[in-house]
Amino acid sequence: MEDAALTPSDRRRLVRDLVVAYLLAWAVGIAYGFIVRSSSTWDTGAAWERSTLEWFHMKLPGWLDAIVLAMPLTGTNLTILPAAIAIGWWLWKRKHMGLIAVQILVVAVGSLSLNPTMKYLLGRDRPDLFPRRGIYNWASYPSGHAILTIALYFTVAMMLYRARGWRWPFLVAAFVFLANSFSRLYLAVHWPTDLVGGMLIGIAWFVGTWRAFSRHRERVGDEIGAVSTPPDLAVAQN
Repeated sequence: MEDAALTPSDRRRLVRDLVVAYLLAWAVGIAYGFIVRSSSTWDTGAAWERSTLEWFHMKLPGWLDAIVLAMPLTGTNLTILPAAIAIGWWLWKRKHMGLIAVQILVVAVGSLSLNPTMKYLLGRDRPDLFPRRGIYNWASYPSGHAILTIALYFTVAMMLYRARGWRWPFLVAAFVFLANSFSRLYLAVHWPTDLVGGMLIGIAWFVGTWRAFSRHRERVGDEIGAVSTPPDLAVAQN
C-alpha cells in the first residue's frame, strides 16, 4: 500500500508507537547506566573490566590491525547515516517501498540520537589503561556502535528474511556487532559494560521499532511480505 493511502490516524498511531519504543529504549539505557554508576568502579572500571581490556590489548599483524581499526566505520554516523539516507531514497523513489525506507531511517536516526543524550547525562570517562585509537568522541557510556549495529543490522536482516526467506543476513549482522565490539575493546575506547549497555539499548530499540512497524503493516498492508514471499512461507499461508 502506498503512503498516500495512509490516513492521519494511521500515521499518528505509528508515531505514537515509535515514541513509546524510543522512550523504553532510552529508559533501558539510563537504568542500566545508573546501576553500573552506583558502583565504585564507574570511572575506573571493575577488576574484570580492566582484565578484559588487558586481554584484548594484544599484538595483531599489521594488516589485521588495519582491518580492526577500520571496522568502526560500519557502525558510525559518519558512514551509516549517509548510507541510510541514500538507500532510503532509492527504496522510496525507485522501488516504491516508502514504508521500508522510513523504517530504515527511523531505526538509524533513533540509534544515533539515543547515544549522545545518555553520554551527556551519565558522563563516564573512557578507559585510560592504554592509548586510545580510532574513532571515539565524548563520554564512554554507552557504546553507540553497539546500539546501531544491533538495531539497524538486525532490522535489515529481519526485512530480508521476511522478503526473501534468507537467514544468512542474521549471521552478517551478528558478525558486524561482534567485530565492532572486539574493535572497541582492542582499541581501548570502551569499558565492557559500555558495550553491554549499548547492546541492551539496541535490542530494546530494535524490538520496539519492529513491533511498531509490524502493527502499522497489519493496519495498512504488509509491504515487506509483498516484495517476494518465499515459496515455503507462501504454502504455509495458503
